[in-house]
Amino acid sequence: MENLFIYVENEKAEDCLKYGIKLSEYANKIIEFNNIEKKGITAYLTPKDSELYDNNMFTCLRISTNGLNAIIYNKVFEDYKELLNNNYCNFNDYKLADYEDPIGMIYSTILPENIFLYNKVLDLPLIVENSKEYFYDKCVSDLIENDRFTKFELYQTLLLLGEQKNIFKSEKIDNNLKIYTDTISNKIFTKKSDN
Repeated sequence: MENLFIYVENEKAEDCLKYGIKLSEYANKIIEFNNIEKKGITAYLTPKDSELYDNNMFTCLRISTNGLNAIIYNKVFEDYKELLNNNYCNFNDYKLADYEDPIGMIYSTILPENIFLYNKVLDLPLIVENSKEYFYDKCVSDLIENDRFTKFELYQTLLLLGEQKNIFKSEKIDNNLKIYTDTISNKIFTKKSDN
């Protein structure tokens, strides 16, 4: 990854592009790692990782990470100091899908030559659209590839979950067979019992 993304209020975007982003002025987060407080600017691995993605009051800026001091941490552990201490790394050491909810923190001033206006339509292609979804996709794939669960077991579990979420209507035919019907497509799925 060569970029991080930050959001600034629309009226500040032009100044950021011209003059850069001073850490002292734009720092919006203080996190303690291993008993050391770090003050930084919240950054995202992809624009869609932020709840500000569709907010018209904010502008997304793409930040080139060349010469930047930044870390990535797992936001899931933000309120748990002991767990957070083992769930952060330097930006350059982070591998996609290492953390469930990765958040970047830039703790240096960002020079204007490292700042670009992000264009949702015509910008550089993104490796990942949404970090959290990619994490879940990768975990499920890893569990299947490493034979932790068979596809049959996942199928059976998804049928039960679908029934709980009212995605499927179920009908018990006898002690050995249950039919699940998708409430939207009317597709039928079966679950056989070994009893």
